[in-house]
Amino acid sequence: MSTHGPILVIKFGGNAMTSPDLFISFAQDVISLREQGFCIVISHGGGPQISEMLSRLNIESEFVDGLRVTTAEIASVVATVLSGEVQRTLVTALNTHQVPAVGVSGEDAKVFTSTRLVDQEFDLGQVGTVAFVDPKLIYVLLDNGFIPVVSPVSSTRDGESLNVNADTVAGSLAGALGAHRLVLMTDVDGVFSAYPDPESLLSEMTLDQVCELLPSVTQGMIPKLESSIHAMRSGCVSVQIINGSVEHSLIKALSTNRNFGTLITP
Repeated sequence: MSTHGPILVIKFGGNAMTSPDLFISFAQDVISLREQGFCIVISHGGGPQISEMLSRLNIESEFVDGLRVTTAEIASVVATVLSGEVQRTLVTALNTHQVPAVGVSGEDAKVFTSTRLVDQEFDLGQVGTVAFVDPKLIYVLLDNGFIPVVSPVSSTRDGESLNVNADTVAGSLAGALGAHRLVLMTDVDGVFSAYPDPESLLSEMTLDQVCELLPSVTQGMIPKLESSIHAMRSGCVSVQIINGSVEHSLIKALSTNRNFGTLITP
């Protein structure tokens, strides 16, 4: 029987992954939230690091609706960068700041199994979506005081390696874990009804409003809104999309007396 407190699933990415000052504030926020009784699961991406490695190897890549078209060659690079570079760096840095982090991938104890994402208009290659989540390992880590740091590296039931968007992974985990909140960190202030007009920032949305807005958003916000919808339909209580470029953004997001980012509720 699990005895953990309310679960927060945090998608960590963007500038917060590359700025030392932002990373320190992130680690401090995680410690503070743990002290408040929250159990934290961190899902990370690594888009900039993947792009940098592909550039270094002279491998071209393109995006369709915010998803990287992934050849077999790119899939190999993605797995190497995410599990061999980004996750190890993140886990080491968190532990250095007294955060008891443990690296996990979708392939570990089959935390999640993926399937190819089929697009009727484009061949996305080895791009996947989460087909099944088995959260037992995550619960074991949480119940023993650890913070799982989950890489989106995963494979199909037949062992084919697929590139799964980290927002998608975060949403699937949040739903399967019945999370109190899914927090998606990005490099913009939240969801806009008419981006980039700052006056169109939406501080609160219902799930129905997210579904209505989805067809009009572009690129990187698409998987975030799709992730939000899936998470809440699968058991997550609420979602917040925030600007991780702001120091102590997590504490600001979880504070009850201030608006920060976009809060999505049923």
